[in-house]
Order: sequence, then C-alpha cells, then structure tokens
Amino acid sequence: MTTNLLPENYRRELKLERIRRLAVVSGLAVFAVVVVNIILLSPLFIFFVSTENELMRHLNAVKQSPAFLLTTEIETEIAELNSEINSLGTRDHSPEIARAILSILERRPAGIKISNIVFSSAVPNRNQAPQISISGTASTRESLINFADSNKTSGFFKKVYSPISNLLKETNLDYFLVLDLNDKTGENE
Repeated sequence: MTTNLLPENYRRELKLERIRRLAVVSGLAVFAVVVVNIILLSPLFIFFVSTENELMRHLNAVKQSPAFLLTTEIETEIAELNSEINSLGTRDHSPEIARAILSILERRPAGIKISNIVFSSAVPNRNQAPQISISGTASTRESLINFADSNKTSGFFKKVYSPISNLLKETNLDYFLVLDLNDKTGENE
C-alpha cells in the first residue's frame, strides 16, 4: 500500500499536470503522424497531378485531330436523324399527303400548270405545320387567284400563302404557293 503525503491541492495540480502532458504528447503524436503521412504521400500526389496534366494534354490533342472532328460531325448528324425519326414515329394524325396533292390537282383550273410540288414535314420546336409548296406557271392572274382561293376552302389546308410576287404580272406569270396542312387532313371535305 502506498500513501501519498502531499496535500490535497498539490495532488490536484499533479493530476492536472499529468493530463496536460498527456494532451501535449498526444497532440504531438497526431501532428507527427500527419506530417509523416504528408511527407510520404507527397510524391504520390505529385505523380497523380503530373499524370492528370499529361492525360489532359493528350485529350486536347486528340480532340483537335481530324478524326475526332469527323466523329463529332457524325454524332451531330446521327442526333439530328434520330430526332427526325422520333418526330415521324410520334405523329398521331399525320396528314394524308397523297389525298391533299390529289385535291390540289383536282382544284387546278385551266391555265394553271404545276411544275414542282414539295412536301415539308412539321417542325414542332418552331410551331411550323407540315406544308406543301407548289410552283409553276399561270396563264392569267385571275386563274391563279381562283386556284389559291379554291385551296383555301379545301378541308386539307388551314392556310394558303401567296407572295405578292405572284400578282406582279397580268399574264404568263411564274407563281409559288405554300399551303399549311391541317392536323386532321380532309375532315371538312
């Protein structure tokens, strides 16, 4: 058995001193471990940074190569084609183009000759309806106006655009019409 002959306040000071020394030694040990780890891991960190820089330089060189630029162009074209294919697949009420063209041909009065018919599909992001563009020659201005008006009343088209250039000449004029197709073609017919 041991007896401590120190007074009570010295014993408390001694106990606090031991705790302080333990805290200082523990702090120094943690600091030493951190410093040693930093020293030991710094070459690995430098290696990773230099490898990353080299890989980024190599990636930039590959991105500048003609083959990569060609690949980027091909990917862009594929994305555009995919969006067009998707827009074709999602049409619920696609216009019946053949019936609309037949309607145009049936409503064509004497003196109107059609040289070109072009169909343009809808462009949803621009709120553009599917269109049929017609060009040709007309013998008189009146026959062209009657032709445009007869297509306006057709159930196939919701709007007929006729530029002012169609009306500049009185006879033997070249014309161009753009007809917006209805979503549900021919319902009013």
